[in-house]
Amino acid sequence: MVKSTRLLTKREEEVLAVLAKGLLYKEMAVQLGVSLDTVKKHCKNIYHKLKVRNRTEATNYFNTLKAA
Repeated sequence: MVKSTRLLTKREEEVLAVLAKGLLYKEMAVQLGVSLDTVKKHCKNIYHKLKVRNRTEATNYFNTLKAA
């Protein structure tokens, strides 16, 4: 099965790409120009939609997509 981020909105895909860089949520908020709460909400939605439990699993998912 080929993994896809089509489950995610365009903004969630952007957040996932920044998340995969290893930035703190605070740093992500500054880079994306949104509040810390918005970053947390996007990450929670990403984890739920991708059926992952944490940042590491989400990053692995992202890297798998990038390699494909």
